[in-house]
Amino acid sequence: MAHARRVKSVKAAHLSPARDHILALMREQLEAIRAHEPGTRAGADPEELHRMRTAVRRLRAILGATREMFDPRWLGGLRRELDWLGTVLGGLRDLDVFRQRLPRGARLPQAGPPRRGPRPPRSSGRRARPREGGDARRLREPALRQAPGSPGQGCRASPRGDGQALSPAIAAGQFRKLRKAVKALPESPSDDDLHAVRIKVKRARYAAELAQITVGRPAERFVARAKKLQDILGEHQDAVVAEERLRGLVARDAGRPERALAGKLATRQRARRQAAQMDFFDQWPKLKRRGDKAWRSV
Repeated sequence: MAHARRVKSVKAAHLSPARDHILALMREQLEAIRAHEPGTRAGADPEELHRMRTAVRRLRAILGATREMFDPRWLGGLRRELDWLGTVLGGLRDLDVFRQRLPRGARLPQAGPPRRGPRPPRSSGRRARPREGGDARRLREPALRQAPGSPGQGCRASPRGDGQALSPAIAAGQFRKLRKAVKALPESPSDDDLHAVRIKVKRARYAAELAQITVGRPAERFVARAKKLQDILGEHQDAVVAEERLRGLVARDAGRPERALAGKLATRQRARRQAAQMDFFDQWPKLKRRGDKAWRSV
């Protein structure tokens, strides 16, 4: 009797629109990772790497939010692969962003490694392409090949339900964490403070996407507003990384002609960073209102 109820529960879970929506979002990210891998390996278009990295981040967020729906061993292996891949792509993306911030034709000397990320580009501003084979930059995905291909594959019956109520609860929880983090910000937050908030904005946005099929329009509006705030904080973080690298060049190459150029560019990045911080505090109340409306009944 108990076995029959369990089978019925699992079958119902497979037919859940919420669970199907979650699995569809997972497949979408997997397809994006595979689609942009060749362009990322080639290294000619920075957008290929950026889109692949975004898909990795979103898949990690989905798996983290819905981990109770999946077999722990399968999930652990996949998340380890995605963590590795995200770290590699993140370092290369930092180099691409730094290169894009340089004026056309600017040639800056190579500096020592900064506080975050890999070594800056050489004077040409170019980064090496990810190589095939045993190099640490190779793009591997053995666990990804075992990802769910149909509703229910890789899933287990969850004590929290089939996803219908799970998704809004996850989204509401992520929004509460975000709201708490912003409330705790000091009057003059550090770069690390805002970077931590940026991560929470992304998690709240991705969790809200999982809940859209259940919550509807309020969740969609929250997602749209969260994306705008995420872009603002992304601009802030890009400026932080670029300024840090440029300040390293100034400190290392005092007396060289490049020193003046690096100092001027660093000042420009500082202005971008400050403007983004102001935009964040201006836009946050709008996202907070959207979140309060979307998740007030959860």
